[in-house]
Amino acid sequence: MTDLKQQIFVAAHPNFFPEKGFELATRLAKVYEKAVCFLGIPNRKDKDINLYEPTFKEWEKQCSEKNPEIQVCSWVLDVDDDFTDKMEHTEASMIIFEITDKAPYNKPMNQLELCRQLRIPYFFVKASQTISFEKVLVPVGMLVEEREKGPFSSSLGRFFQSEILLMPANDYGSRARQNTEAIKTLLDKFDLKYQFIKAEKDSSKVEKEAAKRTTELNANMLMISASREYGMDDIIFGPKELKVIKQATVPVMVINPRADLYTLCG
Repeated sequence: MTDLKQQIFVAAHPNFFPEKGFELATRLAKVYEKAVCFLGIPNRKDKDINLYEPTFKEWEKQCSEKNPEIQVCSWVLDVDDDFTDKMEHTEASMIIFEITDKAPYNKPMNQLELCRQLRIPYFFVKASQTISFEKVLVPVGMLVEEREKGPFSSSLGRFFQSEILLMPANDYGSRARQNTEAIKTLLDKFDLKYQFIKAEKDSSKVEKEAAKRTTELNANMLMISASREYGMDDIIFGPKELKVIKQATVPVMVINPRADLYTLCG
């Protein structure tokens, strides 16, 4: 692996070139001035372990020729590597998963579980989706860590000139509105474009509502938070972020709750 730090990783398997994932990575890399790295995450049952490196090297060569302005590299993890530790060691900027009809990326729940401890955003994109940052839909719930959507919204607004669509949950209490106001304050600091979208659902369902309304609102990307913990229903039926990713017609950016920044309560 190269000594480069803070790469944008595109998770991949040699059985499928993640064209849309690479497209999203290159858009991000050009603006944030990062390198793009094809990332192999094999396991002991993977029959194609020996194909990762030669396949990725060929992709690396082809993509570098087509995109000379971007540094492209590749890295294949060892089957015994701890994924979270390796991502922290490389100071990864973000990770992109393209959902395909082939294992191991045909079941996004596996990637959600893999990323549970990450401190960086991770994206899910489908081959049919368009890559654009023009309008980013940001549903906001009642939990205090929802305010972490603020710095990421601000970053997209500053670097991509994105318009942020703030969608506070329709709760009886005021915490979702307070969280939204905190994000608004940050956006105002940089004089960024945003508008408020009225939600019909409460905090437990506002992100799923947002996924259904992306077309109506002309949103190009959806930003959501991962669940704090998985309850029994989440284990059996899948967490809300899995349902959002499956339903979404636009790329989904996922942010994990940060217990080190907030006292998680309520």
